[in-house]
Amino acid sequence: MSLSLAAIVIGLVITAQLAFWVLRPRGRLVVLASWPHPVWLYTQALAAVSKFPSKRKDTSGMDKPIQVMLTRPVHFSATRLRHYLTLAGFMSGTAGDVPLMYPIVEAFRLVMQAMLLPAFPFNVLGSVLARTQVVALRRIAADEKLMYSCRVEPVFRTTAKGHIEVDIVVEARSVGTAGATGGEATLAWRNITTVIILSSRRTKKEAPVEQGKAPAGPMEGKAEGEAASTEAAKPTVIDTWRLGPNTGRRYGMLNGDLNPIHLYPVTSALFGFKRPIAHALFLTGKAEASMRKAGLELRYPCTLTVEFKRPTLLPARLHCAWLGAAGSDAAVASSMDSSQGARFAVLTSDLSKEVLVGSVSCHREAVDKALAA
Repeated sequence: MSLSLAAIVIGLVITAQLAFWVLRPRGRLVVLASWPHPVWLYTQALAAVSKFPSKRKDTSGMDKPIQVMLTRPVHFSATRLRHYLTLAGFMSGTAGDVPLMYPIVEAFRLVMQAMLLPAFPFNVLGSVLARTQVVALRRIAADEKLMYSCRVEPVFRTTAKGHIEVDIVVEARSVGTAGATGGEATLAWRNITTVIILSSRRTKKEAPVEQGKAPAGPMEGKAEGEAASTEAAKPTVIDTWRLGPNTGRRYGMLNGDLNPIHLYPVTSALFGFKRPIAHALFLTGKAEASMRKAGLELRYPCTLTVEFKRPTLLPARLHCAWLGAAGSDAAVASSMDSSQGARFAVLTSDLSKEVLVGSVSCHREAVDKALAA
């Protein structure tokens, strides 16, 4: 009886593996009828463990981009949106519109799918984020339908420490009343996120990314005058957060990111993190909530740009603050009209270190520059 049961189990496992390899998406262009299910993404992630980026001879890029898109416009999930607003801190809502950082919550499943395709040359598990930029060309209502697409740019960058930077572009387009009968899709929202694929050639003496600043961020190599200007930007704290140990898991359940570094101590330890770390996109969204609560009024089109300095071990206590002149409502409004925008930061509990630094601007030059990136 036990032998028969064992044979059945083995048969089911073999059948499941064969079904996975048959059904697994392939190629550089994948068109989906609906969002990929998190269980399916996790299954693909397990299969991708065998990828070792450091052994790949050519890390300069691919010959073509990887693209994943939906075949039809879809509504936002009302349940997911409600949970996100609560988790990020939008206690008073957003007047029927979605936050700047919400479309990526829905669309991150396409990002995961793109990085889990066989055509993507790296192991996505353990990767971290370097920076993100959102361009919102107009207000997006919570009851809208949008067309989503994701593109992995074919050109990669190698940092001085041997890590690989990959840019991923997500776009949301609105379709006119003609809809499926031929309405033209118009860009409404765009996000570019830079993912860092950590090199396995790091020495043990080298500090993990989460214990220092993120590798090869865009602030590196700035002129001394610019660095001095950054140091002179004194913070004006507008909010204090207390993030629980399950924050990474709660956000991961919303956006489909099953990266082990966000889940449990035992899983994050596999990648050199003593405890789970907060998702950088979640911290950006929570900063948006804090700024709106402090009086930030968005005008469209606008852009939100963030550089991630260091990951945050959970649980944690953090502060959100305006930087420099952006310390009053009038100053924030004035800064929003400049190309540099109103500058803000998320700081450690003692205010001594930056977790992320960003800016939000409605200046046309800043928006055009972001769209041209």
